[in-house]
Amino acid sequence: MFKAVHLAVLSGTLLCASPFRMKAQYSQLDLPRESQAGTVIQRIGTTDLTINYSRPSVKGRTVWGDIVPYDQIWRAGANENTVFTCTHDITVEGQPLPAGTYGLHAIPNKDKWTIIFSKDHTAWGSFFYKKENDALRVDVIPRACSMTEQVTYDFADLVKDGATLTLRWEKLEVPVKLGVDVHGIVLAEMSAQLRGLGAFAWEVWYEAAHYCHQEKIAPEKAMKWVDASIARQPNFENQALKATMLEEQGQTAEAAALRKTMIDGATNAQLNTYAYTLANQGKMDEAVRMFELNAKRHANDPNVHDSLGEGYMMAGNKEAAIKAFKKSLSMNPPQNVKDNSLKCLKKLGVDTSAWETAKS
Repeated sequence: MFKAVHLAVLSGTLLCASPFRMKAQYSQLDLPRESQAGTVIQRIGTTDLTINYSRPSVKGRTVWGDIVPYDQIWRAGANENTVFTCTHDITVEGQPLPAGTYGLHAIPNKDKWTIIFSKDHTAWGSFFYKKENDALRVDVIPRACSMTEQVTYDFADLVKDGATLTLRWEKLEVPVKLGVDVHGIVLAEMSAQLRGLGAFAWEVWYEAAHYCHQEKIAPEKAMKWVDASIARQPNFENQALKATMLEEQGQTAEAAALRKTMIDGATNAQLNTYAYTLANQGKMDEAVRMFELNAKRHANDPNVHDSLGEGYMMAGNKEAAIKAFKKSLSMNPPQNVKDNSLKCLKKLGVDTSAWETAKS
């Protein structure tokens, strides 16, 4: 005779059966379950964090200390293992967890929970859990929350390099802080990315350098990569980036010479974009000079006069701005350019009824 096996299933079914009856209770078919499956995915940097779990319901029961006993291993969901996957190494509550897939378990208590990441993620719930398979254990503090009928996981408090994995059920939530070394991961994988087919063109080298410069990391690598981009094809984008980097390093003469080269060869769109970039950086005098230069080079383009007007507006030169917008409107501009010029003139207190009448 086989000894009876007692399994408390969080879907609400209590099984008291021999192994033979268990097989009958658990259908081998893919059929709907009472505790429905859920998946939550969050990307942080280039790292994907995923939770796969089943969602039992409260159904009016007492959950904590009853359906889920205190001081015992719980599968943190229903049915098979709740499974947590991270595609890169991360930290959990400040402790390292290698990239991989883990069975997620918990030991609930009133004042403190132990969260367990097990190397065994293929078992049925926590019934076959073995402590020797633990990859990591951390202690966290539960807290009250609004009523949540089904077990729910989400990633909250998102920042550039982390998030809080939160389990909610009934009137309790359990937050677990996760951290990701975004910059370290990107830099570690950059070399491989720069050995692909795209490495024969200038774009990927520029993109790598721009990322490092924007994030203020690895300046030596950033300079090396922008030089590689320029070596493949010198253009406005990579030369502008290098000029900025040279300025930041105090190499002002070299930066000025490079800026002259890139401005001399800039297209209408490039020079216009550059002027707005300077304006956004607070370099208004230089921005206005670029807007003026573009209007001089492309005097028959209504858009450059509209942009020049915006440049003058940002610089506080109302009279010059009005003149530039009126110039744009006199050139039968495209509708989007016309609409912008009219909007800006209204902001400047100019009566635009004449143009509005012409529009109708």
